[in-house]
Amino acid sequence: MHYVSTRGAAPAADFRSVVLSGLATDGGLYVPQTVPVFTQEQIASWSWLPFDELVWRVVSPFVGESLDEGTLRALLSDSYRDFGHRAITPLQQIGHNEWILELFHGPTQSSKDFAAQLLARLAAHFLQELGARALVVGATNGDTGLAAIEAFAAYPGTRLAVLYPRHGVPAQQLHALQRANPEQVQLLAVEGSFDDCQTLLSRLLRDWPLPGLIPVCFNSSNWVGVLAQIVYYFHAALQLGGGTRPVAFSVPAASFAEIYAGFIAQKMGLPINQVIVSTNSNDALHHFIQRNRYSMRQSNRTLAPAMDFSLYSNLERFIWELYEHDGAAVRSLMEHFEACGELSIGNPQWLRARVLFDSHAVEEAQVREEVLKLFHETGAAVDPHTAVGALAGRLHRRSLGAPMVTLGQIAPARSAALLAELGAWRDSVAAPPEALARPPYLLPGDLAGLRQALCASQQEGA
Repeated sequence: MHYVSTRGAAPAADFRSVVLSGLATDGGLYVPQTVPVFTQEQIASWSWLPFDELVWRVVSPFVGESLDEGTLRALLSDSYRDFGHRAITPLQQIGHNEWILELFHGPTQSSKDFAAQLLARLAAHFLQELGARALVVGATNGDTGLAAIEAFAAYPGTRLAVLYPRHGVPAQQLHALQRANPEQVQLLAVEGSFDDCQTLLSRLLRDWPLPGLIPVCFNSSNWVGVLAQIVYYFHAALQLGGGTRPVAFSVPAASFAEIYAGFIAQKMGLPINQVIVSTNSNDALHHFIQRNRYSMRQSNRTLAPAMDFSLYSNLERFIWELYEHDGAAVRSLMEHFEACGELSIGNPQWLRARVLFDSHAVEEAQVREEVLKLFHETGAAVDPHTAVGALAGRLHRRSLGAPMVTLGQIAPARSAALLAELGAWRDSVAAPPEALARPPYLLPGDLAGLRQALCASQQEGA
């Protein structure tokens, strides 16, 4: 298996090089040169497989010769060791042919654990194999950073640098971030939005200041962030239709990686007949799907904070697919977007996207109503992100005969205070954590300050 850049000018790479990377050398994102395709009969034969065996069937073609079968099986199986449900991704029924796929049974109770646990094991194995050192870097508005910190805690020789918006992380997650081991984790607060953090991170990865360390990105710009999420589309479809019945998914837009993973799963042969991109008032993706207009927008603070941003790095991978792997076209589009903050694709490409994708933007009042409605009518407590997806799925499903599966990305217990306030939570709610002192913060675009902070930290830790 070889990987190429979405922008077409970087050398091809193997799986190991892709894992141990930030961006491709031309600033693009690594994508598999070809995607494995399975027959309907092959997929149907997987219905009885345990989760870790299904993972191996789906993931191994993307690895190629970078790992032998025994090592890969062991790393994949170990990645789910600390998940708290024997089904890993159980399904909960919430209506007629409506389901929630629970992706929050990992160590930090969010879907980000799937990618983080796998990335930590793969990166640690490859670094040991090469005798190399890395700095694991990324941006977070809470969940992604916590999942990465938890996953790499088992590898104390690996240091992390985590950028986060100074005022954009919920109190509980911020408290957890700031309690991370300072000997392993460097926190870098940015006086700006999560979009500002992502922009600063991209600039850092393109101008890496630490030649003695390999940059490993824990965000989904790393291909592992997509690969780990393809699997649970297969798992859900196999549980609900044996891999032969069409299935639809509603995906709360807390990342485009999960949305893009659904597209790849369909390309691999899974019978997905619809993917609904579910947004709240931060509706940049809704405008892209509905009107072919994607732009950087001012983020609103909402009930679903993991969705409070407008910059989706994996959209570039999707555009590469829509343009039939034309790296030059993608480079032109993305450079225009980076310069102007706006993007529209060709009409044929947009129409191709609409064959599979729909979208819906849910208002804040509707989120509250949906949380209560699900609780009173089904007894299910769901977090606001899941409520966004469930409502969008109910309103825009194309077929009542196809199961509609909403990705439940975050455990309802993480939103217990809000759910209790709405009357949709039965258990006691812990008091909010005490505020901790904030670390020094960076201004948006302060690449020099970020480089200086990272270099100083590495000197102290040397």
